[in-house]
Amino acid sequence: MAKWHISLKTAAAFAFVAVAAIPVWLAWALPQRAIIELEKTRAGEIHTSYTNAVTMTLQRYHRDVEADFNTLASDLLDGMPRRDRTAMLDAMHFVHICAFDVRTGAVTGIFARPERPCTDVASPEHLTRIRSLAVEGRVRYSEVGQDETGQPVLLMLRRRGATIVVGTLDTAYFRELAGDIEFGKDGHAVIVDHTGRVMAHPDPEWENPPRDITEDIPLVQELIAGRSGDGTFFSPNKKATMISAYKSVPGPGWGILVNQSEREMLQGVTEVKRGTFQALAIALLIAAALAFVAAHMLLDPIQRIRMAAERLGRGDGDALIAPAGAGSRLTEINDLRAAFNAMVLRIRRSHRTEIAARKEAQEATRTKSRFLANMSHELRTPLNAIIGFAEVTQRRMSDPERDRDREYLGYIHQSGIHLLSIINDLLDLSRIEAGAWSLDEEDVNVSEAIRDSRTMLGTMPEDKDITITLKGIDKSPMLWADRRAVRQILLNLTTNAVRYTQEGGRVMIGCSLDKGGSISLIVEDNGPGIARGELEKIRAPFTRGRAHETAAIPGTGLGLSIVDALVDLHGARFDLASEPGKGTRARVVFPPSRTLLTRTKGVEKAAQ
Repeated sequence: MAKWHISLKTAAAFAFVAVAAIPVWLAWALPQRAIIELEKTRAGEIHTSYTNAVTMTLQRYHRDVEADFNTLASDLLDGMPRRDRTAMLDAMHFVHICAFDVRTGAVTGIFARPERPCTDVASPEHLTRIRSLAVEGRVRYSEVGQDETGQPVLLMLRRRGATIVVGTLDTAYFRELAGDIEFGKDGHAVIVDHTGRVMAHPDPEWENPPRDITEDIPLVQELIAGRSGDGTFFSPNKKATMISAYKSVPGPGWGILVNQSEREMLQGVTEVKRGTFQALAIALLIAAALAFVAAHMLLDPIQRIRMAAERLGRGDGDALIAPAGAGSRLTEINDLRAAFNAMVLRIRRSHRTEIAARKEAQEATRTKSRFLANMSHELRTPLNAIIGFAEVTQRRMSDPERDRDREYLGYIHQSGIHLLSIINDLLDLSRIEAGAWSLDEEDVNVSEAIRDSRTMLGTMPEDKDITITLKGIDKSPMLWADRRAVRQILLNLTTNAVRYTQEGGRVMIGCSLDKGGSISLIVEDNGPGIARGELEKIRAPFTRGRAHETAAIPGTGLGLSIVDALVDLHGARFDLASEPGKGTRARVVFPPSRTLLTRTKGVEKAAQ
């Protein structure tokens, strides 16, 4: 997954904008929320006042219409002389008042307008309905419905004995009352009967035929239960969310809802939002501009310090920073610049000291290498003479009486060979350190090199009863390398293994070819092993492990350091693993590019 980064200047600018934006946003959001709450409270108070006013009017109308109905009903039931009651009927919006015989449905008395008389006999359906609604000695109201002319009406019923008096009320009064309530664009009132059917509504289609809105408006169910309060609902007629105050009229159970769309109520809030949002945007732009200016002042000096540090990393000693820009007036920035310049001066002095010390060390190394090379050449000549004369003298001493002399000559010969090997190691190391060892690369048969290393061990393994095992030599892998260097690597590793392995031990010399094409030379023994803390130390020149135990074993401590140097010249890797009491495993891994599958390929690569 790719990682993305932003500059410190950009991050600081965003941080400043955020810090500036929070109080600006709070200054915008908190008053806006207060305005919204205030607007909702004001609207709720308006709705409640309208609701209370309509409820009081309906209560008065209920008392008046019920009193007049009782008066007229008593006149009909008591058989009072008939008088003109048209004025009373009109005042209370009665269509007519009729008395019916419960058994036959025949009309026994009537107060009616001339244009709206009662029928002589109630229909069976009408008679059944009024029988179910009428109660002895008490006035009851029916739900709003349609009369025989299709007009919405409300029935008032009272029973005495075998007679039921039915008053038919026109709902025009309710419509006029609700129509007087208008505020805003969508503010209106709705009046329902005790069952939730509409008696007055801004949409005439909801009034006739009267619609049951208990399912459409959940607040109507609260009215039917006789409760009052406020709430919201979605109006299917207005296609909007409405805020409503509602109240029930005690007695008849009529209900009043005063509604207004939430969108209209919040229109003023929207204007406030728009204005405050513009102010917020301007404030944020100003904050952003100030933030980028502040970020530039603070971080431009840091940017110049970073660029100076990059120059210093590239070796440019002249990376001092001069005071410049507005940020240079800040105390902390000046302190940082001064500290960086002081560091540059210290590095410059240290660099000069390091160069001088390096030159001295290089000169000392060259002097040492020249000395070792000269001394090695000076020592090798007499040593070769001593070894040669010792061999000649040994061959001439055939007399049995000269056995002790031959033994002494053998000591001289062995000591000379040992001293010559030490001098050769010193000469090889000095050549490598001086860079005078150049690889004479050719195709090398690794199996033959392993067999040669076994031969060069001579009688050392037999003298200590050590078993030598050769592994992997049947595959005969070919290696592009310096033949003498490969033989030297194997000889040094096998000699060390035999020297340090106890009598009766085992040493394995082998090679392998891994899946990646790398050839490995492996020398493994079951000797005393090497402690983990000494594995790195023994690879340094003239260093041997556990000196108190190895003092009696011949050697100078140059073998592994020469192996390390020859391995590096080939671009290979030298791994050394050991565990005390279990033995040591040395492994030289050559890169796949030095692996030759056939001799033909080796010749081609040698030609290249």
